[in-house]
Amino acid sequence: MKKLSFLMTIVLCVSMGMAITPSKGYAVLSALTETGMREATAQAGIAITAADQIALNMEIGSMVYGDSDGTDGTAGYLSVNDVSFQGVINLQEPVSISVTTEQDLFSHTMMTGINVSLNGATIDVDHFDIGSITVGTEPGEGNSFGSISIRDYHAQISGNVRITTN
Repeated sequence: MKKLSFLMTIVLCVSMGMAITPSKGYAVLSALTETGMREATAQAGIAITAADQIALNMEIGSMVYGDSDGTDGTAGYLSVNDVSFQGVINLQEPVSISVTTEQDLFSHTMMTGINVSLNGATIDVDHFDIGSITVGTEPGEGNSFGSISIRDYHAQISGNVRITTN
């Protein structure tokens, strides 16, 4: 029993040592020379790069909006049932996000905002189906208003969006 306890103590100590020891080397900071600073360039913002193709496959049993006691004490629920979605997003270029201060086109004042640039994206939806839309006293139940189906949808997306606050 003592051997097992001693062995467990050694394993625990080695594991703790590995967890707190950095796995990479150490970096050393050094001051830039005047010439080095003149040659340095910087860019604000980030670029988000995803795989060339993002596959989407979604299924939802029910999405429900409701009120458990209603205005007269009777419950009422609007349910969107048996939702399925399958498609692909293709990105030709990374999504670029940057924070800039620019002149607002409407107020002619300088405003800080976020610029989002998306170029060369395509969305291909094989199918988007809603099995039924129901209204009833319980989620997912009641009379159906029918179903909705979208097939073979294709969209190309390119452009810039600027988000600012007032």
